[in-house]
Amino acid sequence: MRRGFQDAHPVRKDDGATRADGQGGRRAVLRVVKFALASGVGFLIAEAILVVGVVALYHTTKVPGLTSSSLDILGLDAVAFGVGVTAAFVINERVTVGGKGKGSANWLLRWGKYQLASLLGNVLIVAVQLALLAAFSLSPVFGSVVGAVVSYPVTYAVSMYFVWRLHPLRDEQA
Repeated sequence: MRRGFQDAHPVRKDDGATRADGQGGRRAVLRVVKFALASGVGFLIAEAILVVGVVALYHTTKVPGLTSSSLDILGLDAVAFGVGVTAAFVINERVTVGGKGKGSANWLLRWGKYQLASLLGNVLIVAVQLALLAAFSLSPVFGSVVGAVVSYPVTYAVSMYFVWRLHPLRDEQA
């Protein structure tokens, strides 16, 4: 007989979510802030790779246009986001969620899930980036900043729920 979802993922009952002193809500807010800081570090790493790559390809931070550069930019984005997301995952794993779930096999599984969860956010970032490049010839570096702001809530909620099995807005297991 197959085990159900609840059997495979037990829920902790006393994790601070219903504490009388109100610490559960504060911890959830602190987790949102920590995730934002970790994501910011990963984003800065990705942006640094993107800036260096754009300068190496075009000898300036200005890209000639969407039609002549989209494949180069997409390849550069893939490398930059992969490295940046990995850095954000490591920070989130250590600082934001405190290494929930031990072991290298579990770590690799969570890393893979985090990459997939971040893919949706990264697709939103690239879509905004390319739209701003096409419409306003805005550098991909600046388009990434706007896209990151748009994608953050989605990436946070999906990551907390599917990677670490935490409720995105409360200090409790999902």
